Amino acid sequence: MSAAPESALAPESPYVSGRCTIGTHDKCRDAEPRESGVPGLRYLVCTCLCHRPMPVLVAGVCV
Repeated sequence: MSAAPESALAPESPYVSGRCTIGTHDKCRDAEPRESGVPGLRYLVCTCLCHRPMPVLVAGVCV
């Protein structure tokens, strides 16, 4: 049995690191893209909301 060609073109689902999943956000090292050193192999980037910069309220305007 072979996989359908559409499955190879499907977008990657968002990745959340194991550390963020269990609540240790401050120890997550996957927020930035990293190279593995192996051609064709890459580390996934954690998409947890804790890695996104929080908007800053300055004089009533969100920046």
